[in-house]
Parts: sequence; C-alpha cells; structure tokens
Amino acid sequence: MNYKYRLFFFSLLIGTSILLAGIILDSSVPASASDQPTTGVYIGADSPQKTVVRIYYESQEQLNAVAGELDIWEVHQLPGIGTNSGYALAAVYPSQQDWLKSLGYRLEMDPEHTDLLQTPSSLLDPRYFYFDNYVTNPNNLYMVNFLQETATISPSITQLIDIGDAWLSLHLGYHRDMWVLRITSEDPVYGAISAKPPFFLFANVHAREVTTPEMAIRYIKYMTTGYNGLGGYGKDPDVTWLVNHHVVYVLVSQNPDGRVLNEQNTGNYRRKNMDNDDGCIDPNSWGVDLNRNSSFKWGCCGGSSNSPCSELYRGPVKGSEPETQAFQTYFSSVFIDQNGNNGDDIIPPAAPNNATGIFISLHTYGDYVLWPWGFGGDAPNGQQLQTIGRKLAFLNGLNPLKFLYTVDGATDDWTYGKFGVASFTYEIGDDYGSCGDFFPAYGCQDGIDGMPRNFWAEMKPSFIYANKIARTPYITAYGPDTTDLLTDPDSVPVGIPVSLTGTIEDTRYGDDPTYNVYAAEYFIDSEGVDGTGITLSPIDGSWGEVSEDVYAEIDTSNLALGQHYILVHGKTKINSTDYWGPFTAIYLEIIEPLDLSRIYLAIVQLQ
Repeated sequence: MNYKYRLFFFSLLIGTSILLAGIILDSSVPASASDQPTTGVYIGADSPQKTVVRIYYESQEQLNAVAGELDIWEVHQLPGIGTNSGYALAAVYPSQQDWLKSLGYRLEMDPEHTDLLQTPSSLLDPRYFYFDNYVTNPNNLYMVNFLQETATISPSITQLIDIGDAWLSLHLGYHRDMWVLRITSEDPVYGAISAKPPFFLFANVHAREVTTPEMAIRYIKYMTTGYNGLGGYGKDPDVTWLVNHHVVYVLVSQNPDGRVLNEQNTGNYRRKNMDNDDGCIDPNSWGVDLNRNSSFKWGCCGGSSNSPCSELYRGPVKGSEPETQAFQTYFSSVFIDQNGNNGDDIIPPAAPNNATGIFISLHTYGDYVLWPWGFGGDAPNGQQLQTIGRKLAFLNGLNPLKFLYTVDGATDDWTYGKFGVASFTYEIGDDYGSCGDFFPAYGCQDGIDGMPRNFWAEMKPSFIYANKIARTPYITAYGPDTTDLLTDPDSVPVGIPVSLTGTIEDTRYGDDPTYNVYAAEYFIDSEGVDGTGITLSPIDGSWGEVSEDVYAEIDTSNLALGQHYILVHGKTKINSTDYWGPFTAIYLEIIEPLDLSRIYLAIVQLQ
C-alpha cells in the first residue's frame, strides 16, 4: 500500500470513528452482510495499548449487539432467576471503551487479565508443540515432524494429506501447509474407506488457542501408538475396532501462520490469520478471523465485523481465505452432503435421522460445549444436537450451553448447515487461574506440575464417544452405554466356552430423561446390523431398569486362533422405537487346543 493511500485510508477511518461515536447501535439483527454497521473504532498502529474490561449487559440482545465487533474472552451470567444479565470480558482499545460507553454499557477494568495481556514478551513454553522449525523449539517438538513421523511409523493405518497452503505461502511469505492426518485401517477386508463413518477433529482455527492442537495430537497418539500407556492400535480393543471400521480425520492446526507469532511471543495474543492486504494499516490487527470466514450464512446476523482491523473481521467475501478454502474443499471430498443443495444462505431442512459423521471444533476457553446455530435460533436437528451435546458434556465435564453470543460464518455452522453433519464446538479451560486464558500452564494439558486440571483426561472420553457414534449420531446418542465388560477367562483354547459380563446403562446429562434397558447383544470382530447379534441376558432375570448387568456364554468352537474383539451394545425404547447405543469392545484370545495325549506322555516321562 503506497503512502498516499495509507494516509487517505487512515483519515477516512478516523473520520468514521468520529462520525459514529455518538451513534447508538441498533440491537436488531441485520438482514445481510451489506447491512452490517462498521464501528470504525480501530485507529491504527499508534493506538494505545489494549486493556481487558468487563462489559455489563442486561439482556442477551445487548451482548449480541457488540459480539460482532469485540474480542470477547469470557461470558459470565450473573445470578438470578429468569435473567440473562451478566458481563463479558473483552480486550479493547480506549476508543472502543468510548464507543461502548456511548452506547450505555457499564465498564470495569479487569486487572488480572489486563496484566496477562500486557505482560512483556515471552516465548511459548517449549513443551508445547511448535508448528515447524521456523521458530526453534528447545524441546524439539514440532507438529509437522510429529505428523510425518506418525505416518511413517504407522503406514497401514495413517495417511498424511497436505490440504492446502496458508496465507503467507501464497503471498511471498514463509511456506506453511495445512495437514490432515487420516486414521483408519487400509486393509480392504474392513471395507472401503469412503464407506466408513467419519469423525473430524479440527483444531487451532484461532492462532492463540494453544491447548487445541495439544488435544488433537494426543488423540492421534491414542489412536495409533498409544499415549501414556493407554490406547494404541492392536493394544486397546476400542481403538482397534474403531480404526478398523471407522475413519478419523485430524486437522492439527488450521491457522499455522498466526500460530507462529504466538510461539515467538505469547504477548501477541494473535487470533487471526496473517492476511495483510484488506485495508488494515495496523500490523498488530492484520488478518481475518477464520471462524467468521466460512461460506454458510457468512456475515448474516451481526456476529462478525466488516472492519479489516477488527478481531472479528470476516474477510472481504465469504470463504475468502486460503485456509478456509482448503478446509472446505477437503471436507467436501470426504463427507457426504446429507442436506441437499441448499446453497450458502438457505437453512436446510433437518438432516435425516440416519445421517452419518460427526465434527468437533476445538477452542479455548470457558469450559463449554456449543452447537448450531451460532447465529441464533434452533437448528432443524436441534433436539438431537442437544442430546449429543449433553452426552459429550457429561463425558468431558464441560457446560452444554449451546449458544454464547451471535457468531456468523463459523466452521461448525458450515459443516452442519451444508452437510447435515452433527457438529460441535468445545471451549476448553478455566476462566481464571493457571489453567485459564489462551496460554494455560503446560501442566494443565496432562495434569502435571501440580496443575488442577488434566485437559486430556477430560477430553478423551468424549472424543472416543464421538468416534463411536459417528455412523448414526442422531440415533445412536439416544441408546444406552456399555461399561465394565469382562471376559472370563480372556484367553482360552479353541472350543472352551467363555463367560462375558458387563453393564448396560442409560445415563444422561441435565434435563434429558433416562430410559430403561430392554436388550443387549454382541458381535465378534465386526459390528453387524442392530438387532441381529448374539443376545446377552439380564443377570437379575428381567429387563426394564435404567441399568442392567448382563451376561452370555461365548461359544469359541468356530473361532480362529488369535486375537478377537467382542463388540457389545444395548437397547432402550423411546415411544415404542428401539435405540441401540454405541459399541464397547473387549479382547478375547483363542489359543491352540490342549493335546491331552502329549500331556499324558510328558507325565509318564517325568516318572
């Protein structure tokens, strides 16, 4: 940008700021992107330092009215029955504070978070994975190297795919790719990969959210070689059958360019990508918010900004950014469109009950599970999404809130709105303390160093559950869970019967009702059609409780030598409709039959 143009744009921006300073923002939702107000409160590279303030609101509408312009870190609802009043925590410039006051909002500075924001520059803890060796990590932890090594170590169950380039690599900058690791057995005996139920784990769309790739990397380890002695293909029965019969896609970092700035200096608090040619003259505020840039309902509803310096800048057009285009193109190649051709602006009808696939977008922080729509209102599959969201929250301990404030152009709205895929957002981490903020202490990732949280232990059960229900999430989430499986013995000669026991239980979160268990069945080595498996019986002699202990005797006479996995699930009834829950697996080893004549001969020889 030449000097005259920069000066003109700067003057225009300042003029707009003065003009709008006395305008009261209309809290109604604009009909389209072109109707969005531009606040003009970003004043360039010489602007004073940001502070973190509490913005008090008296209704959800008041919070929504500013959500498209401010870098909101937290939302707190104040105690009270039937009220949506509370305060939001946001990082703002002084000019933005003036703007908020002119609209009638009460503000208070938050000293603790302001200190975090204004802390002198520091390198990201080297125990975190860095994206690549452009920024040297003293512990030699690099995402790209890890992904390449994983694909080399486990070639029969992984494939590393370069889905496209980040912004700088297309604009004479450092070249960074976006990498997806696919995890599934490539053995054709388990069927075509395109026919397997897909689970997509998506991380680091916001550059500063350093916990999210850590969780994605741990799930990759858990599903391949194992992590901290748990999981591992061929070691853990649930992992083994999921890798054989399902497919996982993991995008560890959607925003590698922006991420690198935070590795160099956590004080950058970089959220957006590194797009610098849309008109913002402040290098600290360049970029597009990739979680406002998705094509579906882009800029529709006041949940993003058209100001290029805003932290919520949605880009000049829908799907403008190479990172967004790469993800959307790849996702479209591996997921089925189950909504029909509804375009980018039409809300589709409900996806069919048997729609397949599940998508989780990882974010920090606040400890929430959210689901469509981010731009407001109930999605066509809203009740089913709520049931899944509550179960995920039951498993990871987060709050199943559904909606925080208006967001448009979000990734999970695109995956659900365009494909009918059950889609969710996790906000991982505390509001305060060592495990809060966008840069929590590294020990919070695994509960080490005396930290009060273990993010991985919390997230793991919900990742596994999402993976398990991916074939038909809108149906399977209503079924019961299987726990405490036991084969006795777990290794027998062929022909020797084995006792199989376990518990089938229907547990829900929040206001979801519980239902009684009415059946259980098992399959050997491959999940079959619901209701066609080998039956288990209730230990107490009758079905009809919310939790049932079950048993069966497995006939091993026709099983081949070697390791097998037994897949068990149970059934509830809701309004006379059967709902089978997800499978849980347990190993059974079949060994050579006993040769009694050889045993007799050995005894004689010993005598």
